[in-house]
Amino acid sequence: MKKRQTAEFRVYRQLKDALLARKIAPGTQLVEQVISEKLTVSRTPIRHALKRLELEGLVQIIPNRGAFVVHPTREEITSFFELRKELEYLTVKYGLPKVKKNDMPRLYTFLKEEQETYRQKDLLKYVELNKQFHLFLAEVSGNKFLMRYMDEMLTQSNVYLFLFDVFYHVEPGENVRFREHEEMVNAIENRDQQTLLELIDLHMKHSFDDLRLEDNGYSSLEDVLED
Repeated sequence: MKKRQTAEFRVYRQLKDALLARKIAPGTQLVEQVISEKLTVSRTPIRHALKRLELEGLVQIIPNRGAFVVHPTREEITSFFELRKELEYLTVKYGLPKVKKNDMPRLYTFLKEEQETYRQKDLLKYVELNKQFHLFLAEVSGNKFLMRYMDEMLTQSNVYLFLFDVFYHVEPGENVRFREHEEMVNAIENRDQQTLLELIDLHMKHSFDDLRLEDNGYSSLEDVLED
C-alpha cells in the first residue's frame, strides 16, 4: 500500500508541477500508457493521481475516452467572472459592516505574504493567499451560505490562475492587482463601501484580462515527463 501511495504521489506531483509551470496545454490528453512508460509505474497509481487532479479541477476524466487537462472556453470563463463579481458584491454587503479593528492585521499580513510570493515566484502559495484574501469578508459576515459559495467560486478561480494567469511574468513593483488589493484593504479599513465596490469591479476586469488564453508554446506530455 505504501509503495502504491508513493508512486501515486510521484505521478500526481510531476503532472501538477508541469501544469503549474504551464508546460502542458489545456485540452491535452493524459494518456495512462505514456505516463506508465515514462515514469515506470503501473496503471493503478496513475488512475488515483488523475482522480486527485480531477478533484482539484485541473483534469476532466471522460468515461471511455480518458483523462484530459481541463480546457474552459472564453465564454465559460466570462460567465464565471460575472457571477463571481456578484458574489464579491454580496460579501461587501454582508461582511463590511461586521469588520472590526482587530480584523485588520490579518489583511495586512495577507498583503505582506502576497508580495513575497511574487518575489519567490511561488504560484501555489499565491493562489492559496489570494483565496484567503477574497474569502475574508464572507467569513467576517458569518453567513455560512455565502462562505460556502465563495469558497467554491474561488476554488474554481484557482484553476484559471493555475492554467492561464500571468503570475510568472509580473514583477513585484509592476503589480497592478497587488496595488488593487492594497486599495481594497484601505477601503475596508475606512468602511468605504462605494469605493470597495468600484475596486472589486476593476479588480475582476483586470483578473480576467490577465488570463493568457492563447497558445503559449506548450510541450508534449512525453517531453514533460522526461524533464
